[in-house]
Amino acid sequence: MSILNAKKSITCALLLATLALTQSAYGGAECASLGGGCDDGGDWDPMAKLDEIGTGIYDQAQASANWPAESRKQRWNMSSGSEDSQGEDGAASTIKEDVRADLSAEQSTGRWHEIIIEIDEISNENVLLDVSESAKEHISGSIAIPYQEFLQGDSLKSVPELAEILGNAGISSDDPLVIYGECLPCGGGPSASAYVYWMLKSLGHEDVRILNGYVQDWKDKGLPVSSNATTRPVAEYVPQFTDQYIGSYNYVKSGQAQVVDARTVLEYESGTIPSAISIPYESVLDGDKLRNVNELDERFFILDKEQQVVAFTNTGFKGSVLWLALEIMGYDARLYSYQNWMANQLIEQRSSDAQE
Repeated sequence: MSILNAKKSITCALLLATLALTQSAYGGAECASLGGGCDDGGDWDPMAKLDEIGTGIYDQAQASANWPAESRKQRWNMSSGSEDSQGEDGAASTIKEDVRADLSAEQSTGRWHEIIIEIDEISNENVLLDVSESAKEHISGSIAIPYQEFLQGDSLKSVPELAEILGNAGISSDDPLVIYGECLPCGGGPSASAYVYWMLKSLGHEDVRILNGYVQDWKDKGLPVSSNATTRPVAEYVPQFTDQYIGSYNYVKSGQAQVVDARTVLEYESGTIPSAISIPYESVLDGDKLRNVNELDERFFILDKEQQVVAFTNTGFKGSVLWLALEIMGYDARLYSYQNWMANQLIEQRSSDAQE
């Protein structure tokens, strides 16, 4: 065997091994999309790990509470062709930056209310959809479709199949949907709701929001719950599929977008998509709910709002939480999976080997 062929064989073997490790990691970190029990490393705190080891510029951000604001000022000065923050030009650029920041915060707050609905805002017009995997109680009047029903293995079912599931549950594409529910095997949190929200947006469902809370929050306000979900007459769900929220291999590989690895820092450091930066999905959460817009702005200071963003985790399930936060903050964001990246890398390597 020639040295060249030996190198090819080694490269292919490494890709196979990496793909196998990725699928193994999926079984733990994102087994929620298969409905299994999840273990993301016990009580490991990704933000504490960031403090300990850092991830490039993200680590610098942790060194000072003022770093995000300073970074934005530096980016503004650079984009306007001025690196001198002193004098009249510097003062003008600072004013522009402050105005820009205020406008961005206002827009993000507006986006929050477009995507997230508070418990006190729920009305009889809303169609509540519980997507928890095995809820024993539902908000009274809710339809229940466990998120696993939308999945085939670790991927979404086809568009016609998804439309049939929704229609059989009595949901039409015009219904004002409100999604809620937790991924309990994952330790709670909005990943199930975020993933189904992303799915519905990809189906073209316009009037859909996520409840800022869960059944327990509803009960804490003295509002009624039921052990049985509501059954509605079969409806026709007419999907208007769009790929604007979906990342593809060729798109990610092209380098057109900012790529964000939303997995844990340990997973990121074990191997990631070239040029990807690390923003763990848990960093946008405060307990089991999303952080406020000011805190989200700090988490995303490194990103450019003028450039598209692709967020990914092993399957995309938990990555949907980061994607949702990006949507709220006004980014043009898409969701992707590391499994798809590795599978396509392997296909390309095999094709290259066959041609040579």
